[in-house]
This record gives sequence, C-alpha cells and structure tokens, in this order.
Amino acid sequence: MNSATCAPSYSVWARHGMVASGHPMASQAGLSILKDGGTAADAAVAMALATAVVMPDMCGLGGESFALYRSSKGSLVSYQGSGKLPREFDPTLLEATRFTLPLHGGPSISVPGSVDLYLTLHQTYGRLPLSQVAEPAIMLAQEGFLVDAELAESLIEARSLIGHDASVGKRFYPEGKALEQGCWLVQPEMAEVFQAIVKHGRGGFYQGPWAQAMVHATHRAGGFLSEADLMDHRTETGSPLSLGIGPYTIHQTPPPSQGIVMLEALALVQDLPIDASWRDNPAIVHRIIEALRWAFYDRRLYLGDPFSVDVDPRMLISLDWIRKRRTQLEEHHEIPTRLEAGDTTSFVAVDRDGNAVSFIHSLGMPFGSGVFVPEAGFFLNNRSGRSFNTIPGNPNQAAPGKRPMHTLNAYMVTRDGELDIVGNTPGGDGQPQWNLTVLLDLLYGNLLPHEAVARPRFTLTPATDVHTLPEPYVLQMESRFSPSIIASLETKGHFVEVIGPYAGGGSAQVIRRQPEGYVGASDPRGIGQTLGY
Repeated sequence: MNSATCAPSYSVWARHGMVASGHPMASQAGLSILKDGGTAADAAVAMALATAVVMPDMCGLGGESFALYRSSKGSLVSYQGSGKLPREFDPTLLEATRFTLPLHGGPSISVPGSVDLYLTLHQTYGRLPLSQVAEPAIMLAQEGFLVDAELAESLIEARSLIGHDASVGKRFYPEGKALEQGCWLVQPEMAEVFQAIVKHGRGGFYQGPWAQAMVHATHRAGGFLSEADLMDHRTETGSPLSLGIGPYTIHQTPPPSQGIVMLEALALVQDLPIDASWRDNPAIVHRIIEALRWAFYDRRLYLGDPFSVDVDPRMLISLDWIRKRRTQLEEHHEIPTRLEAGDTTSFVAVDRDGNAVSFIHSLGMPFGSGVFVPEAGFFLNNRSGRSFNTIPGNPNQAAPGKRPMHTLNAYMVTRDGELDIVGNTPGGDGQPQWNLTVLLDLLYGNLLPHEAVARPRFTLTPATDVHTLPEPYVLQMESRFSPSIIASLETKGHFVEVIGPYAGGGSAQVIRRQPEGYVGASDPRGIGQTLGY
C-alpha cells in the first residue's frame, strides 16, 4: 500500500536489545518491555497485543499466529497458532463453487488461534507479569491513537465488505465516512477483552462471554463456529524445519505454515554464484523466480494439515528432490498453477540475554471475514475461506476439524550454532518470496539490514491462494529493476508487470546479531520502525 519513493539511509544499532515491527507504536511497546527487563517473549506478546489495536485490519484476537522462539541456551521451538475448520462445518449448506469456500462471511472463519499462542509463549518464556506486558495495548485501546495512512486506506478499500455493519460503522465510519489519517480511534471493548485475558488467562477468551460473542457473530453471518471449538483449541509446538547452507542453518515454521516454500527455493538456488549484484544477472533472476514457482507447486500438490496429510515436508528439501527439481528447472518444464482433480503483520525481537523471537499474525485478508464481534471490538479471520479448497483427495481439502495451509511463515538463521538473523514479512504469498530475496542479500551479498529490506522486489502470482489460482501467471517487478533484466525475463516467457519503485508489497523486519550487539531495519514500503537500547 505504501508508495514510498526512497529507502531508509541507515540501519539501527543497539547494544542490549532490539525490536522491529510494522507499526511505530507496537515497536515502542516492545522496546519499553525490554527496557523494563522483559524477555524477547514478553516484548513479542506486547507487540502482538499492540498491533491488534493499531492494525485492526491486519491482525488481532480473532486471527491466527506463528512464531519461532530461540532461547539464549540454544533451543529453538516453533509455535503454530493455527485454528481448525469448525467441527460443525457442513459444505452442503454453502453455495456451490468450482473448488473454493466463500472468501468472506461466517463460513470462511477458522477457530481463532492467536490468543492461545500469545499466552503459551508468555507462560513458557516470559519474565514480566502479563498485566505489565499487556499494559501498552490496554492504554492504546482505552485512550486511543491517531489513525495512520495505511489503516485509513484499508478502511476505504474495505467499505463494501464491512461498512454495512452498524457496529463497524459507529466505530470506523462515523457519519458514513471512513476514518481518515489523523483521526482519533478509541476501542474500549478491546481493552476489556485484554483485561479479561490478563485476569483469567485463556479461559477469559476461549470460554465465557467473549467466546459466546464470537460464536453468535459467526452464526449471524452463516458460519459454524461453536463454543466447543474454542474451548478445545490449543497451540501446537514442535521443531522448526531447517536447511543447512555452509556455516548457516535457516529455520522455518513447519506446516500448516508455508515456510517450506522459502527453504525449497533456497535449496534450489544455493548452487548459483549469488552476490550483492545478483539482480543484474538475468540468468540468476530467472532461476530464482523459477525455483519459487516450483516450490509453490510442490506446496500445493503435497502439503496440508500434518494431522491429516501423511507427507513429510522435509522430503521437499532432500538432496534427491532438489536434484530432480534442478533438472526440471534447467530443462524449462512447464509449471502448472491450477489445482489438481493478504492481510498480516509481523515483528521480531531480541533481548540482552540473547533470546530471540520471529512472530507473525494475521486475519487472513484485510479485516478477515468481515465479521465483527461488537461486544469485543475485533474482527474474525477468513483463513478457511482464503486457504481451503473443496477438491476430493486434495491435501488441503476442507474438512471439519482440519487446519488450512497458511501463507504465514517466520524464519531465523543461526551460524555455527549461534543466533545470526531474525526476520519475517507480512504479505500473503509474497512472504516466502520476499523473505528469500532478503536472505540472499544478507547471506550472499553481505548487506546491512536496511540495504537488504529496501532492494528491488518481485512477486509472482498466482501461488497458493485458491481464489487466485485460475488467474494467469504474472510477475510484478519494481521499476528499479533494469529494463534489460525485465526484457530478458519477458523473452523467457514471464509476463512482467512493472510497478512503482517501492510498490512491491510487504513490510520486512530484520535484526542481525553483531559481536557487540544488534543491527536491524524496517522495510521502507511500510510504516514500521526498528528500535533498540
């Protein structure tokens, strides 16, 4: 959404701790927690709650989350806060489509998983009381904040989806007009939910009046969510997926995240002579794009909820598989985009003890399902509608109690067993693409974070979103790519759409460990901020 025309001219350096997020007030919340002695987990939860307030279109209590947490002692755990399709889901009650669920409305809603992940992360690795961690967000909700340009634009774009709801109109469209940047937004109902969570833990959200309010809102919109679905939800924890490249190990969130897409594409291109100037080599740019296209294809064809699909995602980064796919890359095999018979925010944090977190949460698309819970002041996600299909036998076929595959993913890099990089970006299917190119610039180009997050960006579509798969293949490229590179790609069969110099999407956040501290930066395409002390 951001139309910035220039990149930041510096990275942020700090000795003790650092945070980077997609919104300045969230970064300020995270930094204040670090300075008060909190861990990276405390800071992450503070930023998660703060972004729920200041970015209600992108994330929140009605959404889902993924995170990687690395303790200073070296253990690395992946957290999957992905909700299931409600157990009462009945496809016979839906209007028939070719192979998708409704994109919005009640049937598009998955069980909200974010709150349980927040609490699990805090209970496992937090040091400060939850009341202190939640205080910045509670104050933002109670006292209000000034609407920024991105939220104002999002409200304009979503008016046809959410503007008809009287409760939404009262809050976001006073006197029939969307809130403009600089308008004051107060959300007292959300503050009450935060306070209930602080007082009662997960029971303050997944049971009782707020759970009932979510169920009623979903049913009014024709959905299937039940109180039993909410009560039964639990965050899944486990080991990340990992890929070794020389002294580096790149760690990603496993399915139902699509972190494997970035890892497979990275494995496919690690044989190339990549350096800081790779964007000026048409052969390398083409290979990176084709590697991503194959990785997305493999994700669509083989992966679904690990509880329902018996395919080990590590197969897709095995040596035999990578050799096979490289042969197909070199022989220019056609890559299908059809199915066989985003929005989001993210942030990173590191503390003075060396603990680190990469965190991403989302409503699915802007304002999610468009279903608002008026008693609680937040929107419910549309992850099921965005991600499931209805094709019999497909690994991502919608079924009651099943989790949809996600666009969300978060990564970390260790070097010789020590923390090196913590990063991520929002942006739907752009996430693994932009994370990949940022990593190439950091690992092979040896760039500073502000240079890596600002480099020219491309995005290929369609990738995995089921509602876009019938559309023709397009490669969007920022205009800072040279005309000769664009022309060369067109001769290789890419349909290129040239967009603005910084219009490539995303809001990448990166922190890198240094011998005496940390260095980090936020993407110039968003309004994010990196802070340290």
